[in-house]
Amino acid sequence: MKSLFLSLISLLILSFQSCIVERPPYSKVEKVLTLKLGMSKDTISRILDIPPYDFKSLDDSSGQTVLVYKYRVTDRKTLPFFVKPKNGMRVNGKYRDLAVTYDKDNKAVHFESSDTEVTEKETKIIDINKVINLIAVLAPAVLVYLGIKSTQ
Repeated sequence: MKSLFLSLISLLILSFQSCIVERPPYSKVEKVLTLKLGMSKDTISRILDIPPYDFKSLDDSSGQTVLVYKYRVTDRKTLPFFVKPKNGMRVNGKYRDLAVTYDKDNKAVHFESSDTEVTEKETKIIDINKVINLIAVLAPAVLVYLGIKSTQ
């Protein structure tokens, strides 16, 4: 019985590894909308609550620097038959890149946003939907096995 328990624990630990999703640190679109031209690098990083994610150019001939920050847009989910302009649940949408151009005095002179593909892996979180699916599949099998084992 002890070996069965250890086997089940080992199986669960190995199964949870597939439930981990890796995502970069990101800000929210509401914070991005508060940014203004003329803000410093430190102020922008403090408002977004994240450091720059990447860079496009550093100190080119004009003295400008372009740093990239990640943020996520807010989408909504609704039932197909009940779509109205403002109903539904607010959910996190796609990742976006915010390219901020700084002048030689480290003041923001241009903002540009673009779609992004998340390829870099920074942080790990557990995808709750995968965990629920895993439990829904494993629990009946374990209960049947334990039921058969106890009747023998």
